[in-house]
This record gives sequence, structure tokens and C-alpha cells, in this order.
Amino acid sequence: MSHPDPSASALPHQDQELLRRAYGLRSDTESLALYRDWASTYDRTMLDGLQYQSPRLIAERLAAWMPGRDGAVLDIGCGTGLAGRELAARGFAVIDGVDISPDMMAVAREQGGYRDLVCADLNARLALADSAYQGAICCGTFTSGHVRAHCLDEIMRVLAPGAPFAFTVKLEVWESFGFKDKLADLQASGVLAMVALEPGCLYANSPESDGMFCSVQRI
Repeated sequence: MSHPDPSASALPHQDQELLRRAYGLRSDTESLALYRDWASTYDRTMLDGLQYQSPRLIAERLAAWMPGRDGAVLDIGCGTGLAGRELAARGFAVIDGVDISPDMMAVAREQGGYRDLVCADLNARLALADSAYQGAICCGTFTSGHVRAHCLDEIMRVLAPGAPFAFTVKLEVWESFGFKDKLADLQASGVLAMVALEPGCLYANSPESDGMFCSVQRI
């Protein structure tokens, strides 16, 4: 899940208030409360109001590096299923999702497209088997008020050797939340290989790059 500058004044007042809360998150309790209140209107806010293009762009990146469509893919921080629907539209047949918010996942479940949805905290060990997935995607979870880069260890654990992982990191937390250094450490230790890394716009109307688009491969 992701959120842009809370000064998006063109949005309805209720949506602006939800964005303001998103930027002030300080705990899992606050996150759960926010996404409970936001679940039913999140897609409208992000797609129609804010022109959120990351789900499409990151699904395209995974599809480019994962030509087979039958392998199991994990949608990390799946929320209401925006990225999962983009994967399904590109022919991926087996998609599981994990998210901390049961309310957001309830929307994803209604939309369909997932084999399984698991309520999980990325700050803890995931109840998923080692090497269970042939690919993974994460869009909007590595952002303000959310998890730090240490969660990459657990994500790498559940990926099979050779599996691609495409994800976004909000630019303002790229270094401060440890993603730049953690990825370098995982490369140096032979856990992953960097396939592509480039700045880009998370929103179609972003005036400048506000995210890092990353594609890595589990070794």
C-alpha cells in the first residue's frame, strides 16, 4: 500500500484526511485502524484520484523477467489487490497475497484472482515454506510508516532459487529505511543478484521521480 503527498487538494476531504493519517503512522495499531477505514474507498482514491501507476509498472517488470505464468507468485503487502489484478491480467495463474490488514484483503478477496490470502506482519517470520514461490511482487509497501529493509531477509527465504522479485521503494525512505544498504549486503553475500534498478514515478502525475523500481533475482 502506498500514499503520495497528503496535499493532494483535488481529492475529497475524506480522502485527504486518510492520506494525512497515512503519513503520520507510528504503529501497527494505527496502520490497522487506517486501512480498516480506507479499505472500501482505497482503489478509488489511488487509481481515479491520484493516478497511481506503480501496480501496472511493477507487474510489467515481473512479467518481463518471469516468462512462465504457471509458477506461484507472492504479492507482498497486497492490500486491496491492485498489483494482483495486474498480474492476473498478464496471465499469472497462481497468486498468493500477504498483508497486515484483514480489511484490505477482504476487498482483494471480493475482487478475486488470488489462490490464498494470508494476514501477516512483515516485521515477523512469515508462515510460508522455504522456497515456496517462483516469483514475487511488492508495490507500495516499502514507504513511509511501514516496514524497514530487514524484511528482505524473510522475503528471500520464501523465494525459490532463480525467482525474480520486482518491487518499489518510496524514494524518501530508500536510504533512511535501509533499503540501499540492505540490497548491497544481500548482493555481496550472494543471496540475490540485481537485475534492474532505476528511479521512476509512482504516480502518473508525479512532477519528478518519487520511487525506486527494483528487480532482483534470488540466487
